[in-house]
Amino acid sequence: MRRLVLPLAAAALLALVIAACGGGETQVVTVVKEVPVEKEVIKEVQKEVIVTQEVIKEVPKEVIKEVEKVVTREAVVEKEVVVTREVVKEVVRTVEVETEKILVATPTPQVAEQASAKFGGDLRIVSQGSISTLDPVFSLFYVVNAVASHLYETLFGWDGNLEPKARGVDKWSVTSNGLEYTFTLRDMTFHDGSAYEAEDAARSIYRWRDGGTPAAGIVRRFSGEYDEAITIVDKKTFKWKLNEPLGATIFILGIPHGLMPMMRAEEAKTPFTEPVEKRIGTGAYKFVRWDQGDKVVLERYDGYKPRKEKTAPDYAPGAYSGETIAYLDSLTWLEIPDEETKVAGLETGEWDVVDGAAFDFFSRLQDNSDLQVAIYKPGNRSNVYLNPQIPPFSYLKGRLALQTGISVEDFMFALGPRDLWITCPALYWCGTPLETDAGSSFDYEMDDGSTVTLGYNVNNLDVARQLLNESDYAGETAVILNPTDYGTITPLGPVLKQYMENIGITAEMPALDWATVTSMFGNTDSYSLATDWYSHWCCGNPIQDHLISGTLDFIIRDEDLINLQLAFVREPDAAARFAIVEEIQTQRWGKVTSLSLGQFFPIVPATADLQFFEVKSFPFFTNTWLKR
Repeated sequence: MRRLVLPLAAAALLALVIAACGGGETQVVTVVKEVPVEKEVIKEVQKEVIVTQEVIKEVPKEVIKEVEKVVTREAVVEKEVVVTREVVKEVVRTVEVETEKILVATPTPQVAEQASAKFGGDLRIVSQGSISTLDPVFSLFYVVNAVASHLYETLFGWDGNLEPKARGVDKWSVTSNGLEYTFTLRDMTFHDGSAYEAEDAARSIYRWRDGGTPAAGIVRRFSGEYDEAITIVDKKTFKWKLNEPLGATIFILGIPHGLMPMMRAEEAKTPFTEPVEKRIGTGAYKFVRWDQGDKVVLERYDGYKPRKEKTAPDYAPGAYSGETIAYLDSLTWLEIPDEETKVAGLETGEWDVVDGAAFDFFSRLQDNSDLQVAIYKPGNRSNVYLNPQIPPFSYLKGRLALQTGISVEDFMFALGPRDLWITCPALYWCGTPLETDAGSSFDYEMDDGSTVTLGYNVNNLDVARQLLNESDYAGETAVILNPTDYGTITPLGPVLKQYMENIGITAEMPALDWATVTSMFGNTDSYSLATDWYSHWCCGNPIQDHLISGTLDFIIRDEDLINLQLAFVREPDAAARFAIVEEIQTQRWGKVTSLSLGQFFPIVPATADLQFFEVKSFPFFTNTWLKR
């Protein structure tokens, strides 16, 4: 089975990163009224405890300041009345300022009250497209990662500022020469109850390192031989040795898209070219069922132990680090192909979230007070992959012809309202530290000796036709892969087909859903180009740029670009790294590594009942809860 990979969607961290649970302790709480107690608190107390009261109350003259008492299950759970060893017959009537301080060794009723208000409910999410697998190493598509990030955890995760922090790791260190990392795992279990150990982490790293992400390709170059790179120290500790320093190591281990999922060693031994069928992770949610073509269901894993960090930015909407709590009972991803049906079902409460709604519904969604609309910025870039193995895109002039003949605005207007997109020549995103227009406009000499201007958004059909005529294109039919069920991709196809025909390229576009489209990517003999998008948090810097070092057969692999990417990884100086970015961008526009279009801002509408919800990368639903 051919491996299906395509990094879609984006990451927003540009700098290289070299940075670097509790028990049931006795605590003081305030009890002021009857409250429900969490299930685990309902148990008999087997020993006497001393209760000290500070109560303002009305009694006949004598006030009892301290009494020895036995707290029973019934007293705590049902009556909230303390039964004492002495006979106290009077009824204590408290006033508004009453406080009763009780020293106990079990979880407290007040904490239970606060937490129980958030726990519960089944969240129903409409997936961006059809789901072909749940293995994020076998497939790098967005819809796979969106589900898998709740099922599997990584060694590190990005916080609310998109900086890497420890996640599955308890502590770590690196030698002064930057060649050897030591990681100690935190105390966790897999969903089957087995312990999460160093051997599992090592095998998971090896499988991911074999895969097709740009970051994995970089790690392969810097890491040692497979049998020597990782050494198991004990059940929770391992050492990872590199051939040369890689300052981006921790950054890479925290990438959410193209993530390195921690699997049991048994599953991690599966070749990356085959999907893992036993979906057992360490995440806050565990796998329940997958009705392919219909829905995927995860439910809360009661054995999950969250980290303790609660302060921002760790404990923030969309963060993949800190204390991630599964408040929701279950998460269900639904496959609903029709865009109108997606929005109508959200409006009527049939489901709760639409991941990546079509832009045509933006105003309608914003005007609905029962809904909230999360907008992700700096967003995604619309893109068309050009298969370099099939004419006319096996010829540079064929690729230049298509790039020269289009109007980027026409593609973006097809997506939706003008306030949700921009034209942008910066391949690493406008509005970020790596924004530059280098190479986006350049002079090119034609065969007749004339000089023309090429680059981004030229929209010159005459020059485009001339370039195509100067190529060796002989009228072969170009097949466009464009899904019929993806709100932020589907509108691109008709515009693309029309421009191709205007330039002189014979084109056809079969009607295919997203799952079928992704299944065809491995067969590069069957299509010439494919519509798509990729995101800032996926590909917002050279480390993650899959258009340079991805393993996909329809990516133009250029050694000059690969060497520039490696130079960026090795370069410690920020100004020098920016100069490398400018050179990468110049070469990418000149070689047309893909048809890069505009930058758009995805919308994720959800019920207003969903609390603590924000989109930092793709929607992450731990730490969110339903207020209903």
